[in-house]
Amino acid sequence: MRDIHLNGYIDDEAWFGDEITPEALHGMLYPEGEEAQGDLRIFLNSYGGSCNAAVRMFDDLRAYPGNVHIIVSGTAASAATVLAMAADRLEMTPGSLWMIHDPGVMVWGNERDLEEAVRLLKACKESILNVYGRRCRKARDEIGAMMRDTTWMDAGQALQDGFIDGIADLGGGVLDAACCHEASLAEAKEKVQNWLDRWRPARGASTAQAPQAPGTPVIQLQKRLALITPTKR
Repeated sequence: MRDIHLNGYIDDEAWFGDEITPEALHGMLYPEGEEAQGDLRIFLNSYGGSCNAAVRMFDDLRAYPGNVHIIVSGTAASAATVLAMAADRLEMTPGSLWMIHDPGVMVWGNERDLEEAVRLLKACKESILNVYGRRCRKARDEIGAMMRDTTWMDAGQALQDGFIDGIADLGGGVLDAACCHEASLAEAKEKVQNWLDRWRPARGASTAQAPQAPGTPVIQLQKRLALITPTKR
């Protein structure tokens, strides 16, 4: 069994150096010159990101020929929970956190643009509910309400609600201690908020530009769809 560690924000491209991209995951699944048929164990710690990228990664994991065992070690928040649903078996360590919420979109324009953005958000939420429904035992409208309320869960609650299949056994050397973390709710919320702040146009800057990390190109924000938590003022 091969081990893969996924730690970072989920995005279609690497802009800041701390992203997990679909291309990067694909390279881990099918390493050049190595056997890519065996079972995988994936340790996941991610505070969310792009819905589009998460769906692409979900599809890639579902297409992998071997068994995929995902263990959330730290946090699976927002778009990371979509990726995690691709697992044949999905577990969390006892100290980990799980968070689901409604998708968000950054958009500007006229009335037609905003109406289109609302339609996009509704379609995105329905697609996420389709993914959750493959595993979760709750009714679709109940899951939808949990997303609307932004729901954080510990491993026990995530298991009870059917989002995961079990709580990872830490005994007998099954898991390396270095892979097991106890997540702080305050820190996890801050990291989720960091994703939103990263793409929020700086005060006084053009709304067509994102804040830049050194050496990264300017990108357009219009209709950039992500699973993000709205800022609370």
